[in-house]
Amino acid sequence: MILIVGGSGTLGSFVARRLLDAGQSVRVMSRTPAKAAALRAAGAEVVAGDLLDRDSLVRACSGADALVAAAHSFLGRGRNASIHVDGTGHRQLIDVAKASGVRHVVYTSAYLPAPAYRSIPFFRIKNQIEEYLKASGLSFTIVRPTAFMDFHAHVLIGKPILENKKVMLFGRG
Repeated sequence: MILIVGGSGTLGSFVARRLLDAGQSVRVMSRTPAKAAALRAAGAEVVAGDLLDRDSLVRACSGADALVAAAHSFLGRGRNASIHVDGTGHRQLIDVAKASGVRHVVYTSAYLPAPAYRSIPFFRIKNQIEEYLKASGLSFTIVRPTAFMDFHAHVLIGKPILENKKVMLFGRG
């Protein structure tokens, strides 16, 4: 059984579909299980869970052989701020996965092309979780994708411009 945490999101749902198409047994964990209805219809087991709810992580990891950590909180605020979800939540997920006997973790980090990116909390936290995973004793793969441009271009740049809001551009813009 492969558990995909964040399985109803852009990356998680894509990975889930590919694994299902390959005949793998897939469990999708999402804070909003209704968003994973199509994956359920395709054969995935869908469970409610939250990185900040240890009990839900224990239930989700039970019986899983592998874990794909695709959840993040890049734009989260308050309880769902990156420091909580990407920091505390992923540390807790790694600990629960280890205690549950998960054999391999695939962690979706973030591409860090320059030291200056570590000044951005999201990127710095992702890097800290990479180090935590490395020290956990679990077998792991770390993936560092760049920004998903369909999301990045629309949500982080285009939409704020259309709403006359400020936009943060990385590099020279």
